[in-house]
Amino acid sequence: MVFPRYSQSSNRRTTLGVLLCAAALVASGCSASDEPAAQTTADTAAAATSTSSNTATKATTGEQTATIGLTYIPNVQFSPVYVADERNYLPAGVDYRHHGQNEGLFTALLAGQEQFVVAGADEAAAADSDELQVIAPYYEQFPVVVIVPGDSPIHTMADLKGKKVGIAGFYGETWYGLVAGLKQVGLTPDDIDIQEIGYTQQAALSTGKVDAVVGFSNNDSVRFALAGFATRDLTPEVQSLRAASLITTKKFAAEHPELTAKTVAALFHAYEDLIADPNLGVAAAEKLIPELNEPEQKEAAAQTMDATAPLLPSKTVGCSGLTATQGEALVAELNTIGVDTPKVVPQELLTDAYCGDV
Repeated sequence: MVFPRYSQSSNRRTTLGVLLCAAALVASGCSASDEPAAQTTADTAAAATSTSSNTATKATTGEQTATIGLTYIPNVQFSPVYVADERNYLPAGVDYRHHGQNEGLFTALLAGQEQFVVAGADEAAAADSDELQVIAPYYEQFPVVVIVPGDSPIHTMADLKGKKVGIAGFYGETWYGLVAGLKQVGLTPDDIDIQEIGYTQQAALSTGKVDAVVGFSNNDSVRFALAGFATRDLTPEVQSLRAASLITTKKFAAEHPELTAKTVAALFHAYEDLIADPNLGVAAAEKLIPELNEPEQKEAAAQTMDATAPLLPSKTVGCSGLTATQGEALVAELNTIGVDTPKVVPQELLTDAYCGDV
């Protein structure tokens, strides 16, 4: 069986957006049926509006203004930005906005309507642009896992041989992670029975339609636990793939290095707060998501944050992985698993040049 090579679509939502949408019971505009819910006119209007407390500051100071794009509607997993804003860590003049459901991942950034965006480093590598640059990690740990029932005989990636494995689609971090993980144990997608199940991981696994599903440790695994279905996570071994990151354009960073560095430092300050107390993320998100006032929704958000905090980068690690060599390795790994990177300059994709204040 030959699987298609994946190239970035300008209209496809970021993997982080898909990850956010998959969180059952967390009020992110998605239905409990695992399918993305239609976005309302109000949602779209809200998403297209800057929602930071710094918005007023932008209009009243002479400082450079900048906007951080959050690639889906309000969700607890954007809490590092919410906390950075709420605690005034962000430099004056920096605000944020949520993307609409069908907004292109890097469209606003490349058009100059945003100056930063939270998205996958892998997505940036696969984008149809040579202008994107990863300037800080958002998740330090790669969050993709292969989930099996608690009583499954599958205990390693090698045990997947001949098994039915459910995937959302042949794209994004879950696909990248699965193929890279198989490669590390001497397997290829041809060695497993791939089932394209969309965003129905919970139903597909709990009903026995598949033997395993690919998802995220801080979403899908949490969902199964909330539903009372016992599972185990297998962690695919990836070499250089990087997930959610803070991304800007080379031009903006070069022209505004101080603002860029201060924005990176602000996020790291928020990461430290959230690592110490994940509940801060729930409290910050609750101000934007009224549904989190409901006990069941709030508990789901709390468990999601508990699973997210270990993924966040610490100041000890900082931006140590954002080197030219690592950029070349990331692109090479994507290419070996069939992902097209049409315009990226590998050695310029990642940089730690703006992490001096971390």
